[in-house]
Amino acid sequence: MYSIFVVSKKKKSAPRKNNLVKDILIESLSEDHVKVIDKLNKPKYDEDIADELDVKATVIRTLLNDLHENGLVEYDRSKNKRTGWYTYLWKRRDDKINDYVKGYLSTKINDLTSKLNDETQNLMFKCACARVPYQLAMDSRFKCSECNNNFVEHNNSEVVDDIVGEITRLNSLLQQAE
Repeated sequence: MYSIFVVSKKKKSAPRKNNLVKDILIESLSEDHVKVIDKLNKPKYDEDIADELDVKATVIRTLLNDLHENGLVEYDRSKNKRTGWYTYLWKRRDDKINDYVKGYLSTKINDLTSKLNDETQNLMFKCACARVPYQLAMDSRFKCSECNNNFVEHNNSEVVDDIVGEITRLNSLLQQAE
């Protein structure tokens, strides 16, 4: 059976890349979305997918619409002249899946880079319930309005190390996706 996770039978790194694609799709969408897109090894109607997965057609349509919104599937619409109802024949867009994965990883890397900049360029303070940059602590006169405790300077080197590690991991995944 064909799967979206088969990139190439000739490449030795294909299973690793296949797992990467699957993992990113599950993380960014859901496991149910991946099950639906995997069923589209050939064009199918939403009702057929629902029958194969033993899920209500309305749930499948919602998942397909999510996938369509992300450009991962497309459809051909036809009208039944007798009933006036439209039917949709759904197709997977294999050409867009890798682009989606790369875009998702790039967005996460950019967000983390921004967070890293905030962490490294600001002096951080902490109370019992929150961590805030110096300016917010100063604006509140170093007293938290939520827990009423004083803000004290916080060493955020562990947070910075965690962010750097995650950026490194995501960059590695992005290289695998290319």
